[in-house]
Amino acid sequence: MEKPHYVLKANEGVLVPKNEDSPLSKLKLPIWIIVGTILLGSLIFQDNLFSELSWSSRILLIALAIGVSFAGGNKRVASPFEIQFYDYYLIVYRDKYYYSKRVTRKELYKFLFKDITKCQYRRVTKRINIFGDVEAIWYNYNKDGSLPEKPTYHRMVKNGICYFYTSEAPEVDFVEEIENHSPIKVVIDDN
Repeated sequence: MEKPHYVLKANEGVLVPKNEDSPLSKLKLPIWIIVGTILLGSLIFQDNLFSELSWSSRILLIALAIGVSFAGGNKRVASPFEIQFYDYYLIVYRDKYYYSKRVTRKELYKFLFKDITKCQYRRVTKRINIFGDVEAIWYNYNKDGSLPEKPTYHRMVKNGICYFYTSEAPEVDFVEEIENHSPIKVVIDDN
């Protein structure tokens, strides 16, 4: 197997819930099911079922719906990843990338240099986007923390995108690293 001529190891910013196990976050689904049922029932029966509730129940339901919708929030945390540079392509490799409480993946995105249509650094969001034809391989971790033998997803994607947030590695000049170790010219976007 071919070895990369350079590997950039750094951290990227990944959004994770601030407090996924809080009591309010557990109430989110039941509260919105109640609200949805009232709205759907009102449409079906052509009657305002919300008005059938007492004023204290209405206020409590509205307060709970607003509270659970905005409770918790997300925070950006550091997550290790690599950009592996080869002679004719690069690979963005994530050993463990968090998506949700149930989904964590091992990911590989392989871009041939000739198939990259644009590489963009968005200065405001501190995000690098790589556009082009990409071979994407994902392995969803099992509940016990092991990896399946076969990938969960393995496709060639035309006009795909791979991106990462550079906010958790301010010491790394990603634009310079990409341009120095590949023929890619990074477009800087100030928006």
